Amino acid sequence: MIEVIGEPGSPEHEAALLIRDALMRTWPGIEATPASEDHVKIASSVKLSGQKVSDVDVVVVGFLAGRRYIIPKAAIKDADGNSLLGAKVRVKSFVAAIEVKDHSASSMQIVAGGVSVKYKEGWKSATDQNDAQLYSLRQYLRETTGTNPYVYRCLVLRGIDELPRHRGIQHPQAGAVPAKFDASALLMAMATVGELRKHGGEYVISSGDDETLQRVLSSSLLTPLVPSNLDRRRMDRIAARPLEAREIAELLGSERVHIRGNGGTGKTILMLQAAYEAFQTRGIRSLVLTYNTALAADIQRTLALMGIPGDGEAGGIRVRTVMSFMHSWLFRLGIVEAGEPDFGEYEEKCAEALRYFEKGALQPDEVARAISADPLDLAFDAILVDEAQDWPQPEADLLARLYGPGKIALVDGVSQLIRGRPTNWQGQLAVESSQAKAKSLREGLRMKASLCRFLNAVAEEAGFQWHVTPNKQAPGGRVIVANGDYARLHDVQHEILREAIRAGNMPLDLLHCVPPDAISIDGGVRLSQLARAFAANSWETWDAVDEATRRSFPRSTASLRIVQYESCRGLEGWATILDGLDEFWSLKHASARSDPTASSGSLMDLDAHAKAVAWRWCMIPLTRPIDTLVITLRNKSSDLARVVRTVSSSMCEVVEFNE
Repeated sequence: MIEVIGEPGSPEHEAALLIRDALMRTWPGIEATPASEDHVKIASSVKLSGQKVSDVDVVVVGFLAGRRYIIPKAAIKDADGNSLLGAKVRVKSFVAAIEVKDHSASSMQIVAGGVSVKYKEGWKSATDQNDAQLYSLRQYLRETTGTNPYVYRCLVLRGIDELPRHRGIQHPQAGAVPAKFDASALLMAMATVGELRKHGGEYVISSGDDETLQRVLSSSLLTPLVPSNLDRRRMDRIAARPLEAREIAELLGSERVHIRGNGGTGKTILMLQAAYEAFQTRGIRSLVLTYNTALAADIQRTLALMGIPGDGEAGGIRVRTVMSFMHSWLFRLGIVEAGEPDFGEYEEKCAEALRYFEKGALQPDEVARAISADPLDLAFDAILVDEAQDWPQPEADLLARLYGPGKIALVDGVSQLIRGRPTNWQGQLAVESSQAKAKSLREGLRMKASLCRFLNAVAEEAGFQWHVTPNKQAPGGRVIVANGDYARLHDVQHEILREAIRAGNMPLDLLHCVPPDAISIDGGVRLSQLARAFAANSWETWDAVDEATRRSFPRSTASLRIVQYESCRGLEGWATILDGLDEFWSLKHASARSDPTASSGSLMDLDAHAKAVAWRWCMIPLTRPIDTLVITLRNKSSDLARVVRTVSSSMCEVVEFNE
């Protein structure tokens, strides 16, 4: 059985079909054998969320239970120097990252076993790129399937019919095939990148044991990506590229842009619209930086559905979390060792790098060399900074020092400051006012009008300075307020899901936010109470309260999304369920009260300051819905419950109270 997954028409998908055809020619009938005997999945244009390399042209996974063999036709040798020409090689399984290049022979160099290809900015190593894809694919499978398969790699050079020969030997001898190849050539090119030796008296190509391969074959990575209704709305909005997005796109990479607005005003979409326009018209490669891992995964899902590259030589849009990206720079500059970032010393390490620049120990040419050495990870034409108001100052100053003021665009969430003092971007990003474009968004573009009116009333009742102009073009919207845990409100659960599907949406289009006390740990994995309740109904979930899950976007439209409150910024849902919102408010209020220094410089007393902090946090999840907002309350006497009940009683035409 062979499955080809991906959108037809692209060079990557054409390469996937070439691989399928090569397997079918070598093993006639393999496409019709039962999956229990032979199962091959070939996926094109694969996105690896949360990895250093986000794009892999083709991923091939095969499990061959029968005795399938190939016979090498080229003069290649095994790890011990023995010739493989004419030998039988058993193929048991394989997992491979395939990179597709369409360059002609004149735009290609093969030196020391590696392949480089020519672009307008110079020669780049396709072999190094393929290596990076291999490691990212392996890491992704480790994190998402709990397996550690051996991952092969290979270049498919579609621009040449055969590999060049030197003294009768083809080059490169491993890791590449020309446009015309069979399964033997492809599999041997993959296998001989590493060390091929005999096992049990025969040569064997294998990526792992049977259980490992079955788990990889079942990975959501190899599931066809189907857009939900909400996906389509977002894709259409990005592709629309309105005039204001086109104006901003003209400035990206050369002049400073500053987009400001409250939650729900469309800041993230406008940012993506501009980046997409810049990619389409000027081949700009943009980097979107966000603190929110769940948001990074959400944006990557949209980019994957739209077929927008992240690592393309002709531009694209890459998404990374801020700390991961800055840690890559700190490593390149010799400030930290390789590995995971140390949260405790991270900010000080950013400040240390700045001091090196100020003392002359680090020079601009060292930055240029670092970018040249790792263009895939560090070379960008424009940097789009999400939630710019919340960056630690040394981190912001270091980014500006590395890329300069013209390349950085700021997206500023008004009234969404959650880390203390607002970031000052003026010092490192000093530009002439004529070179800067500021855009303030005031209209609630995400939420239907009644939801905007409800939230404006909540903010007014709470004494919190917050307001969004309702969108007159989007009437409607409703609010449901209920007491208790959402996990036990079975009637409400079924109603919300039923109404969403009736409106043409899918389970994935719902967003559930939960407080910390609704999360437990089982075997080192974080699980939400809601996910357990949904599992009892046989409902599928994307339970992103666990960090590993949060790094990768959901691939099934049947998945109900669950995140912690602190991970919801930038996300949206047709219906958004805020479970125990009053507990989240109380948690943030207590945290602010326990830090007396937090209100220093403020005219408010400590309790008033703590309430303002708690409401600032809560307005973020409250602005996530499009059509329906569900709020569950645990404590009827809490401050948030009082405000919500007061507003609800005056807006009976919008709010349904479920006791």
